[in-house]
Amino acid sequence: MAILDTLRRKKDFTGTEEALADYILGHADDVAEMSIAQLSSTAHVSNAAVVRFCQKVGVDGYRAFRIELARELERARTQLYDINPDRPFLAEASTKDVVSSIAALSKQAIDESYALLSMHDVRKAARLVSEARRVVLYGVGDTRISLTSFSNLLIKLGIICIEGDQLGDNLVVANFLGPSDLAIFASYSGLTIEDRKRELAAMRSQGCKVIFITADETITSRFANPECLLLLPNAESRKERIATFYSQECFRFVLNSLYAEIFSLKWEDNMREQRRYVSSTNW
Repeated sequence: MAILDTLRRKKDFTGTEEALADYILGHADDVAEMSIAQLSSTAHVSNAAVVRFCQKVGVDGYRAFRIELARELERARTQLYDINPDRPFLAEASTKDVVSSIAALSKQAIDESYALLSMHDVRKAARLVSEARRVVLYGVGDTRISLTSFSNLLIKLGIICIEGDQLGDNLVVANFLGPSDLAIFASYSGLTIEDRKRELAAMRSQGCKVIFITADETITSRFANPECLLLLPNAESRKERIATFYSQECFRFVLNSLYAEIFSLKWEDNMREQRRYVSSTNW
């Protein structure tokens, strides 16, 4: 069923129906939220004429017409928008367009992250986390917030997490890490990893395992190869973006997927940890 196409073609429409079709096409977003009485009044037709019109375009009544019209408008809006991760909406966009653009961008980020993500690497990263004595997390800005949420999930499974940048003694922390520890570096651009060269060198010399989560696929050629690389789609720029909508949606998806796989590896044990956590708090 393609209501908008039917309205544009106007095949076998009477003069009144053509005028009603033109009105709906010109005010489609408004009509999708109008009652039948409101449409009848503004389009200067009777309620009965609206019902007959709906049946003519292939739906049972006005309510079904509104639902299908709203669906088609949303599909058309998503298809017409070439969602730019840096600027997903325009200055003159309506509230509905802003919200639908963010929804479409979120879906796009998840779909593109999923398409790029290696299931082998997710499993490998999950095992590294679950087997580590301590997990140290490195990230800045919005990415650090995403890592904090990930850390909060791991703690509920009894996994010890440390935010490497939290106290400012980055090199001191790195020097205490050994073969039973794991460091996770999350940096969309890769710059945070670049900035931690000394810490990386120190922890690698002592056998600490490393995971990189980044959109910079060249990062492994510039550093000692990590045990695991979780690659993100490289679609967002640092200078042009209005916010980190896209990159943080990518991080959240990958980190949530990683947590879910960690949980799955020791399902019964982790369920017990979850129950113990819930029973010991007011959560």
